[in-house]
Amino acid sequence: MKLLNYVIDIFLIGYSLYFLAFVLFGLFTRKYNDFKKPEKKFAVIVPAHNEEKVISKLINNLYKLDYPKKLYDIFVIADNCQDKTAEIARKYHANVLERTNKLQKSKGYALKFALQKLGFTTGNSEYDAAAIFDADNLVQRNFLHVMNNRLLKDEKIIQAYVDAKNPADNWVTATFAMMFWINDRFNLLSRYNIGLSAVLMGTGMCISADTLEKTGWDTSTLTEDLEYSVQALFKGIKTSFARETKIFDEKPLSFRASCRQRLRWGRGQLSVAFKYVPGLLYQGFKRKNLAMLDSGFRLFQQPFIMFYAVMTLLRLSFPGIFYSPFFNIVLKNIKPMAVVMPVMPYLLPTSVFLLDKLSFKSFKYIIFFPLFMYSWVIILYWALLTLNEKHWLPTTHSRSLSREDLLKDTGI
Repeated sequence: MKLLNYVIDIFLIGYSLYFLAFVLFGLFTRKYNDFKKPEKKFAVIVPAHNEEKVISKLINNLYKLDYPKKLYDIFVIADNCQDKTAEIARKYHANVLERTNKLQKSKGYALKFALQKLGFTTGNSEYDAAAIFDADNLVQRNFLHVMNNRLLKDEKIIQAYVDAKNPADNWVTATFAMMFWINDRFNLLSRYNIGLSAVLMGTGMCISADTLEKTGWDTSTLTEDLEYSVQALFKGIKTSFARETKIFDEKPLSFRASCRQRLRWGRGQLSVAFKYVPGLLYQGFKRKNLAMLDSGFRLFQQPFIMFYAVMTLLRLSFPGIFYSPFFNIVLKNIKPMAVVMPVMPYLLPTSVFLLDKLSFKSFKYIIFFPLFMYSWVIILYWALLTLNEKHWLPTTHSRSLSREDLLKDTGI
């Protein structure tokens, strides 16, 4: 048992240091200011399920992008809608692809339908790339210019910076936004900085036509974006990160709604981990591919958090059985640690506010950040216990902000 406890300690400390290293890699910004002539033609795709409250603002925003209008078309997937989403989208001059399938209800299935319809997965598309957004988004005007530049630099799968359009609404939206800001810098940017693979975030993403022809679109989990990024890695295609352009996502207004959304993500992330981690690690070692190895280690993050929580509880409850030299050192120095530990959960959000010069309107809610993040542990266990629940839980969007509102409300 003593040997096992030492092995557990080595694993817990080693894995923690691994993720700490990526925090360090995210402290600097890899500059990307290249400008190239608009050449690439885009299909701008918006999966939408009962989004009549927000869809018009996004379409209006998309038609004002700083990119030649002849080089992009807007497609709204009216997916199993029972409202006026399709009618409103047509009114605002978007192309509407209506889909009805009561058995296959998720964003992944909607995208598969659209990508096939537009010829991406069959190799006969008139477009050079697909740009994909959620219906509640707002988009920075330079988005397609940035994606054109990246595609001309032979990047194949590109994720934009995911920001929040309502970070200062309340403590839930603020802490949710902080989680995304931290992910943008210390997960996506840090990996892009050192040449590893970032990951798709479900919106603000661009995929080249030749890549979609090569990979197809065949996702089965509730986190189709993450799963597709992993599938592409098996074919040798990394995901890059474009920090120089942003999309603005609506964050849930209530804690309950945030838990529902994170429960769906938790189920999807755990499913992807169980399905792909063994293959990623095996192929990563076999091919000496650092991006695949890192992806395998990163996907194990959620199970690691759950294991860490269990071991902490066991070591506090049964110190004689689950003896830990490291844990005992912490307990013996509890007085100085009592000063340091309460500060630690605030280091990453404070760092990201300073490094990215974010609006401090939502900073006042940072006191709630540990509560929001620690609730992830409970949600992950709930997700594990209900892993076979494949019912898609759509997020209700109601903050119908325009780009002008965004500039006024957030100062961005």
